[in-house]
Amino acid sequence: MKTIRALRQERGWTQFELALRVGVQPQTVYLWERGRRLPQVPQVRRLGAVFGLCSDEIDLGSLDERTSRSPDAHRPRAAQRDPEPNGRPGAG
Repeated sequence: MKTIRALRQERGWTQFELALRVGVQPQTVYLWERGRRLPQVPQVRRLGAVFGLCSDEIDLGSLDERTSRSPDAHRPRAAQRDPEPNGRPGAG
C-alpha cells in the first residue's frame, strides 16, 4: 500500500491537480498528506478511481500515527492559561 502523497508524486501531480481530480480544496489534500484529516468514504472512493486502485489499497495511516504526528499531541494541558476571575481580564 502507498500513501496519498506517494501516489500523487508518482504521477507527477501537484496537490492542486489532485484536488481538482478528486473534487476537494487543495488545503484538504494538504491536510490528508500531513495526517491531520482523514478523507471521508466518498473521497476515498474517488481517490481510488483517480489512482486506478481499489480504495482499500491506499494507505491512509492509522489513527494512532495521525495523533502522534499532530503538533498539539504532546503539548501539556497545564500550559493553557487559567481564565481570569469573572471571565474578564483585569476584572479580578
